[in-house]
Amino acid sequence: MPEFITLADGSLAVKGRNLLKQSCPLVVGNWINNGGSPAIDNAVLYDGKPTLRLNLGAGIVYYPIPRATQTANCEDWVPMIVGQTYVYSMCMKAEGTVPHTWNFPLHWHFKNTIDGPYGGPEFISSGGVIKVGEWSVIWTKFKAIHKWMRPFIYTSQNPAVPVNIAWIKLECGDEFTGPSAAPEDETVVLTEGAG
Repeated sequence: MPEFITLADGSLAVKGRNLLKQSCPLVVGNWINNGGSPAIDNAVLYDGKPTLRLNLGAGIVYYPIPRATQTANCEDWVPMIVGQTYVYSMCMKAEGTVPHTWNFPLHWHFKNTIDGPYGGPEFISSGGVIKVGEWSVIWTKFKAIHKWMRPFIYTSQNPAVPVNIAWIKLECGDEFTGPSAAPEDETVVLTEGAG
């Protein structure tokens, strides 16, 4: 039975729900190239599944509806609930040192209107350690103060570091719950006689 939480706007949500489609396991689709040249890697597996290999620096960027190119139109981004706490997390393996701060490599753009300026969230906390050559989980907790978010995996470092990413998650609430697929990505298998 799922656990429900009350959101800042008064509505209910399933605790731990991933708001990012095609992100656990991570595939090319909703996540597109931001200069990191992402590709499925069938040689580096996580939990028996292929991972996404890319270069950080430039990295990748997410859109709720898959697209070939980026758009600054925030109505194509992830809708946020202003005042709501979110946890943004991922699992990656890096071949070199990757800077880890509250907004790198888990990165973003925020806006309130199409023509408005970019902003950021209200930082709450972050955690995890990126260990070279090991699967590492990092997370950042923030409060949304804008209506739209464009998630990135990005560091701007040069030269870029090759990494493999197993999963990425954005969830409502103030608690990191670990990897899970978005409901749209889950396949429900009914067994004979069930129901």
